[in-house]
Amino acid sequence: MTLDDDKLQEELENINNKLERIKSDTHNLSRISSLSNKPLIVNELKKIIGRSKIRAAILHLTKYEISAGELSSALGINSANLRMYIKPFLGNKGYIAEIKKGNYRFFQRAELVDLIGYETHEDFEPLLKAWEEKKE
Repeated sequence: MTLDDDKLQEELENINNKLERIKSDTHNLSRISSLSNKPLIVNELKKIIGRSKIRAAILHLTKYEISAGELSSALGINSANLRMYIKPFLGNKGYIAEIKKGNYRFFQRAELVDLIGYETHEDFEPLLKAWEEKKE
């Protein structure tokens, strides 16, 4: 490596470090915002989920990336009906991200769902338990 190459490499590393710091700061600001808006987030999720055990289960099952086929199967629903159940969580709401990989679709919930303690929240835990019992 020449001196110019070393200098360029060092500059790229500095830029990368700054970007990582910005990503971390942005992530932390997002977390703070989510935590301070917890009641608003819970109310919005309550409106979306209503009394639907399937919608409650969708948020639970999308904690980690899952394919549309696997999600439909785990929910015990026809894959043609998945869109109807998941649509209110997508798009501008941002509670679940739809990830397209070729012809396949995957879903993963947003971190803010974790931040409100979704699985143990008093408004959602009973629906999740009822869905689990129905599965068995």
